[in-house]
Amino acid sequence: MGTIVVRLFKSSDFPIVIQLFKEAVPAINSRDYSSEQINTWIDIDLGRWQEKLTNNISFVAEIDAVIVGFANITHKGYLDLMYIHKDYQARFVSLHLLRAIEKIARQLDLARITTDCSITARVPAERVGFKVIKERIVEKKGMQFIVYYMEKKL
Repeated sequence: MGTIVVRLFKSSDFPIVIQLFKEAVPAINSRDYSSEQINTWIDIDLGRWQEKLTNNISFVAEIDAVIVGFANITHKGYLDLMYIHKDYQARFVSLHLLRAIEKIARQLDLARITTDCSITARVPAERVGFKVIKERIVEKKGMQFIVYYMEKKL
């Protein structure tokens, strides 16, 4: 496996990032969420995602010039998106993305990073210092999802 390189998201990355997301969620989160929940989860508003990735601070992780993950953070410290390619799980891609997120958060003088974490991502998030503040139920298109509101102090 090549070196993981993290760089800022470019608008030309958008189709690859969306494909990565739509393949990763069914492959990875299906052990914790039903197929109905998965289908609802990946039914996204592309315009809204384009805005999220463009207006927030967004990164992609590459190995051998192939995008294997992406993440973004708002200017107020909310880690909004982080997804890793289904074939690159447990290879430290998320750790590299998190380091970039933490670096930018410190540059913004933020004291903490917050996120809403899936059931699947909870344990990996705890391993890197996130703490559960509360379990929540969120609704999307009439479907309910358990998520964990978490924070990491910087």
